[in-house]
Amino acid sequence: MAESIAKRLEQIDDLPTIPQTLQRVLEGLERASTTAKHLDAIIREDPVLTAKILKVANSPYYGLKGEVSSIAHAVVILGFEEVKNMVIGLSLTGTFSGDLGFEEFKAPNLWLHSIGVASAAKLVAERVPGLDPDELFTGGMLHDLGRFLMCLYFKPELKEILALQRKNGTPLWKVEQEYGLSHGEVGAYLTTRWGLSDLLVSVVRYHHRPQGAGPFAKAAAAVFLADSLCHKLELGWGEPAGVPDKLLIPRALGLDVKSVKGIAGKLKALRDGIRHSWNTVIG
Repeated sequence: MAESIAKRLEQIDDLPTIPQTLQRVLEGLERASTTAKHLDAIIREDPVLTAKILKVANSPYYGLKGEVSSIAHAVVILGFEEVKNMVIGLSLTGTFSGDLGFEEFKAPNLWLHSIGVASAAKLVAERVPGLDPDELFTGGMLHDLGRFLMCLYFKPELKEILALQRKNGTPLWKVEQEYGLSHGEVGAYLTTRWGLSDLLVSVVRYHHRPQGAGPFAKAAAAVFLADSLCHKLELGWGEPAGVPDKLLIPRALGLDVKSVKGIAGKLKALRDGIRHSWNTVIG
């Protein structure tokens, strides 16, 4: 399946390239010498992104009420990692926007869901040894890239998949697997083409089947759980088949029910703030 999808995608001339700001931020993070000043220099070259960051930073979510007047100021008040994650999120949300051609998929809802999953994945990673919370934030932002590509480049197939989903009432990702066109595989192709890490590519490919991610199973499991929590809390785009009553907790994470309830509680407390702050820049 992956090979046939790749062949189809290789024939598409206008596949989006990795956002330049995102590429520079990810490359910079690989160097131990990366500083807030370096991050500020990257962001200032993109005035539209700068404006969006300041808008989010001054939103009620952070409770600053217009206090943040520059990127450097945002880093001081919010912290380097928080601003870096904001840059990653905003760089990606600008990649796919506008009408995707499907009532079931609205770009703002898909991105709001991805931001929610990114935030939840970071919360999960903070409780699981061996996972980098900020790397998992990026994985959460990327996990559903394939849905955008399917809307834009696989319209006839996606219409058939949605019809089958409505007929069978099974989760959309399972229908995709049976049909032979998975948003995980489609997204993994793009993240590979963008030159992203093996961990991020695996998270995108296996976030519905984390046991298949090999050495990155724990990271994929974190995004799997984060995705499930966001569907449960109705944060952004929702699974057409609804969500199961019982939440599956991947064993690879080593989390008990109490820990997961604590993560869910934190995410629920953040939910309205995420909606209000991010809707202003992705709506």
